[in-house]
Amino acid sequence: MTTVLKVLVIDDAIHIRRLIVRMLERAGIATLEANDGVEGLELVKAHKPDVVTCDIAMPFMDGYEFLAAIKADPDLRHIPVIIITALGQLEETIRATELGANACITKPFSSSYLLEVINAHVEQTIDTDAF
Repeated sequence: MTTVLKVLVIDDAIHIRRLIVRMLERAGIATLEANDGVEGLELVKAHKPDVVTCDIAMPFMDGYEFLAAIKADPDLRHIPVIIITALGQLEETIRATELGANACITKPFSSSYLLEVINAHVEQTIDTDAF
């Protein structure tokens, strides 16, 4: 039996969020969508996705706050979080990494690169779970 990969996409820019969702769904990946970190945190707790992609600059709860919250929760900290940002500054990447981001991708990006990063972190999680 094949398990379908499930990715939560968090971005307040609906056009970016829909673009990422379409990329993932074309690759056969199931998706969940959230407009901000607050909604994203609710969805990650309820659905336990395999991977989360998250923007940094969002209202209510930004990507840093979301990342800190998920990595502080023992039931969720194992879920890989990939930060996708237009900021692209070294400081933002360092901060996200320090908070526990598994990867940082700068917009714009190709669908093949996004899928490569997602798959690498899912495989890494599977390998870690085996031990």
